[in-house]
Amino acid sequence: MKVKIAKIKNIVYEKDNYINTNYTGLAKFIYYFNHKLLEFGFSKKIYNKHIIEIGGGAQPHIHYMDLKYVESYTIVDSPKYKSNLKDLKKKYKSVQFYFLDYKKKIKKKNYSRLIASHTLEHINEFEIAFINLIKCLNFKSMISIALPCDPGITWRMLQFIYYFKQKKFYGWKNMKEKDLSHARDHCTPVQNITKILNYYFSKSKKYYFPLLIPSINLNIFLIIQINLKDFISSS
Repeated sequence: MKVKIAKIKNIVYEKDNYINTNYTGLAKFIYYFNHKLLEFGFSKKIYNKHIIEIGGGAQPHIHYMDLKYVESYTIVDSPKYKSNLKDLKKKYKSVQFYFLDYKKKIKKKNYSRLIASHTLEHINEFEIAFINLIKCLNFKSMISIALPCDPGITWRMLQFIYYFKQKKFYGWKNMKEKDLSHARDHCTPVQNITKILNYYFSKSKKYYFPLLIPSINLNIFLIIQINLKDFISSS
């Protein structure tokens, strides 16, 4: 019996598909609060000076920020998003922008804040990748994380509703294709990410949306703010 991996086109990040599905209609409203919660619970004056955002090429978090204390903003993503820097430089002239290919090593070591909005769940071998990633931060820095509450019940219900909108852009034939595509894309569930973070950090601030109740099943997003100084050495 011959068996082979199913071939399903992954065009989530082609053209403007990601923007059209996540930043229009009701989804735009939901993601607005996601970004705003990422700006909650820490001192902007201390941590917003030199920012690095992981995976912010399609919709950079800077659009939702107060830029008063921001001096530099570095985006780490696929090279196809590098051209977007031109528009950012025109819009936010007081900020120095930089772009790094996500496949290359981050050499700079003095970032004051790391932002990862709906990025970490896409990373295989998350623990290793995350520990290597935070090496680019200075000791007094903030880690701001936004995660989907996947595979929670509320998240699954929302995904079922949005399937009918998403399939117009992504070309899925049925819900099974969406689920398979999603399983490949969200390779690290939120529960595993939080367990790893809880092990390596003595404390963190968590904000659930929309119900605020600390439950993966009852919410859509989880926002986590972590101070790097609370890192616990594993040795």
